[in-house]
Amino acid sequence: MTRIRLALSFALVVVWCGVALAQTATTGAIQGVVRDEGGNGLAGVTVVAQSRTTGTSQSALTDADGAYEITNLAPGLYDVTFYYADVEVKRPGMVVSLGKVTPVHAKLDTSQAGGETIVVEGSAPTIDIGSTKQGVSIDQDYTRNIPVPGRTFASALGAAPGSQGDLYGVSFSGSSSLENSYIVDGVNTTGLNFGDVSTALINEFIQETEIITGGYNAEFGRATGGVVNVVTKSGTNEFKGSVFMYGTTDSFTADAVRPERAGTSIESDVNLAFDTDFGFELGGPIVKDKVWFYVGFAPRLRRFNIDKVTQRRIDCLQVDPDTGDYRRNASGELDCQPAPESQGGYADGDPDIDLKTGFPLYEPLDSQRFTQDTQTYQFVSKINFAVTPEHQGQVSLTGTPLDGRLISVRGEPSATQRDFQQLTTDLSAKWTSKFNDNKTEVETVLGWHRVKTESDSAVPGMDRTPLQLLYYGDLYTWGQGFGSESEKTLAGCRDNSHGNANDPYPLIRNCPEDGLGLDGIPRGYAVGGIGSILNNKEERLSAKLTASQRVRAAGTHVFKGGLDVEDNRSVVPRHLSGGAFYSVFLPNNVLTPHVEMRRFAKINQQGGEYTCGVDSEMNPIRCDFFDGANPATGETLNWAGFVQDSWSIRPNLTLNAGLRYEEQRLRYSKELRNTIDPITGDQLGTNAMVLKNLWAPRLGAIYDWTKEGRSKVYGHWGRFYESVPMRINERSFGGETFLIRRYDPSQCGPEDPRIGGPNGENCPLDEAGEVGNTLFGSGVIVAPGVKPQFMDEVVLGVEYELFEDMRVGVSYTNRRLGRVLEDLSTDGANTYIIANPGEFDKSEEDKLQAEIDAMDPTSAERKKLEQRLEMFRGIRKFDKGKRNYNGVTLLVNKRFSRNFFLQAAYTYQRTRGNFPGLFSPDTGQLDPNITSQFDLIELLANRDGPLPQDRPHYIKFDGYYVWDFQRQGQLVTGIRLRALSGTPVDALGRHWRYGFNESYLLPRGSFGRTPFEKSADIHVAYAREIRRGYQLEVFFDVFNIVNDQGTALVDEGYTFNSANPIVGGSKADLVYLKQTDLNDGTETPLPVGRNINFGNTISRYAPRSGRIGLRLTF
Repeated sequence: MTRIRLALSFALVVVWCGVALAQTATTGAIQGVVRDEGGNGLAGVTVVAQSRTTGTSQSALTDADGAYEITNLAPGLYDVTFYYADVEVKRPGMVVSLGKVTPVHAKLDTSQAGGETIVVEGSAPTIDIGSTKQGVSIDQDYTRNIPVPGRTFASALGAAPGSQGDLYGVSFSGSSSLENSYIVDGVNTTGLNFGDVSTALINEFIQETEIITGGYNAEFGRATGGVVNVVTKSGTNEFKGSVFMYGTTDSFTADAVRPERAGTSIESDVNLAFDTDFGFELGGPIVKDKVWFYVGFAPRLRRFNIDKVTQRRIDCLQVDPDTGDYRRNASGELDCQPAPESQGGYADGDPDIDLKTGFPLYEPLDSQRFTQDTQTYQFVSKINFAVTPEHQGQVSLTGTPLDGRLISVRGEPSATQRDFQQLTTDLSAKWTSKFNDNKTEVETVLGWHRVKTESDSAVPGMDRTPLQLLYYGDLYTWGQGFGSESEKTLAGCRDNSHGNANDPYPLIRNCPEDGLGLDGIPRGYAVGGIGSILNNKEERLSAKLTASQRVRAAGTHVFKGGLDVEDNRSVVPRHLSGGAFYSVFLPNNVLTPHVEMRRFAKINQQGGEYTCGVDSEMNPIRCDFFDGANPATGETLNWAGFVQDSWSIRPNLTLNAGLRYEEQRLRYSKELRNTIDPITGDQLGTNAMVLKNLWAPRLGAIYDWTKEGRSKVYGHWGRFYESVPMRINERSFGGETFLIRRYDPSQCGPEDPRIGGPNGENCPLDEAGEVGNTLFGSGVIVAPGVKPQFMDEVVLGVEYELFEDMRVGVSYTNRRLGRVLEDLSTDGANTYIIANPGEFDKSEEDKLQAEIDAMDPTSAERKKLEQRLEMFRGIRKFDKGKRNYNGVTLLVNKRFSRNFFLQAAYTYQRTRGNFPGLFSPDTGQLDPNITSQFDLIELLANRDGPLPQDRPHYIKFDGYYVWDFQRQGQLVTGIRLRALSGTPVDALGRHWRYGFNESYLLPRGSFGRTPFEKSADIHVAYAREIRRGYQLEVFFDVFNIVNDQGTALVDEGYTFNSANPIVGGSKADLVYLKQTDLNDGTETPLPVGRNINFGNTISRYAPRSGRIGLRLTF
């Protein structure tokens, strides 16, 4: 607390001693120099900026050099007027963008006669001369006239150069999407548990979105990716609004090309049936020039058709040796003769295959259509008020209730249909005051962000029934036993092994069901309960205070400083239906038959009912199992302070320097505080991990050789720290103990005829699994001296306004991770340590050794510390986390004028290392800072190389043209083009302890890349005034107009068997790859079985689709 009080005092002193007039997180600014007829700076000129939106004005006086700056301007158009004596010069229609400084210069002839207003036509330069920030701003014109494939601000983030999509969002400049920060109306709305987009507002309610991809100053933090700054619309002195509708249906969508992969007895296609949203927005004055309101409401209704197809294998074709193809009859159709060869048919006991791919051939049995509906209702409300032009405030409230049902088709409804409800709420309040002739500005922002999520089985009363996932069985057995398949399916799948004397293919199994997902990884046939039951809540309270001051000293200094605090809380129930879920692997030629049981447990050595495993000395570990919720109530306290100076040595030369300090206090769940960790024996207090000394300097320089704001040469260096998401609070600091037992089928009682093998519910709870046991315990230790994850960034660039409203530029960005924060185990997954892989500070080692030396040599505590120190030393054996991004971008940006807009960029980028980011792209594991990527030292082999975000070439082109027919209306045509390199392809295998796709069999990228991809989207709109003040617009968007359904993902799982990496190997070495034992990981003489889907496309880009819309603006 002493450190916090000192930092708070320091920040407040800095704030009140002065920092500078500049744009805030929700506004922009205007600055410039006023000169006389001789070119000298003119002091004492009154500069007034009047908003065309609200009609309100703000003003400033030029200093001795003729310089001025007007801050806290809402994005929009402004008329800027200069008054000096009787001289009046006006610059109309100056564009102010969010988070940017617009240069507006003037030249006054002090000898001209008074009483005349000189209007200077022309727009302000498009270059942001105030900062080194990289990125783009997305305004209403962009989202209306460019065919953005989505309805929220998140769908437009890909417009920024250096951005690309990944599994969970949009990443920037080599970082993962979970490393971004999302700010709405000045409040941090980033998802607490994972760092994703949490408040996805639709574009109709947004004034402007600033996408900052790099080079940002010390005011911004808690991000090693990008910063997305969103400002919602506000009311004006006129009543304005719109009614809108967007919609698409399956009739607007081309047929999807199915990925070419080995089929199973159950296939499914998910297609959009309809997606429509409609709503209104309205803003206006409550008290003219004083108080304004803005409200909006937009329901969104979506339906997906899920077509389930059941099918069986065939055995009735024969290859014609003359053609090399299957024989055909006189009609040219495949000649299917199901009788055995001995009876003149073609059946030989081997299922027929596709001769080109080797995949089994199937014939359809039945199809069923399921509908999956979701309803979203989004609302916004906002009040702005101005006591005076110098003292203004706003209060905003947004909310997004969501309700729907999620459906899978591989199993019975109780286990595959889930009801889902979510409510996202954001409340913010902001106050801005200017003092000292507008030279001092103070801003306060308070925020509340909350997400409540509930989900359970759509079939009532199943919360006491565990989920079971069945693999490598028979669809007839499962469908008959659980009543989950149609009569047609059962009739077609029933073969002679089930007593069907009329089986058309008696020599083969008709409907074997491996339980494979589209990605080739076994997902299972689900029966029983739903599994995870959700009743989650995440909540953030935040407060931010900033102040600024303009000072003349060897030029002009713009100082700014501030302090912000966040109290982040989450509640996760950790509730499994029936207290467990089971994976039942029936006899097959891939995996050893066994039953896996997974349960949450609580270690209780004094009176635990069950034995969960053994400790390092082979003593039994006793525990209790949870049949209901096992909640974790987490909390993280973040605070930060910053100071920065923008020093204009000359009007065209600026140096920026800033320093940010952050602390993160990650706390144990409330249920664990002041208890003893049963695994480590440590006394648990309040704070589980405190990350201090997060000093983040930022340096930048900007030079304008034109001296008119039409050019910029800039450079930037900065350090940025990750803000650790709260998933770690739940899993590592929430007492999560997870038991996995692998039973031999003989341990689980007689065969269940519904399953064709053991029933997981019959496996003994207090008996060790003969195939293997793993206890993932809450015994998570934080390494002494652990340090935060950070990134260093270098940015260099040049921009020049080639023509009025058009700028060109080139920039270089290097981002290099300096340190990774992850969990790892140095004792074979018995104990996990939150650490910096490859680093353990020598001073921390010496302190712990000195503590050990002072202990009784025979004490148990000394022995425990000696073991602990040995584990910490083992951290150094791990590879250090690495990720290095280099990117060069060429850009052309044409602000809308003379009827057209253009934004284009080409980026050459490379991203290499062994750490993609805060999730694991290979398995989709979404556990920031506690993924499996560094868990075991044997998992690190072959991970260094081109990362999934390594896509060297990316071309982006956005533009639109307005055809103005005067009274006949306007026609708008817009286009969005994308072309990019593919992603590296790896060869992955199963790890005996961690599961599928965890082992890099060969170095990253050994199998090349997916193909180069391209797409084109178009927008056509026609708008016409139907009466004075009312405009009706109808529009149509077409996405992927060339219908290029290229490869998005390929199956990288080379084998389902457990296998060790071939360190530094090549493709030729895979023929020697051997299986490892699932019980202890030792290598066996058995060769691995190759996944026949390996290297095949498992996901394609969306087919051509259309969207129609209507908008009435008034």
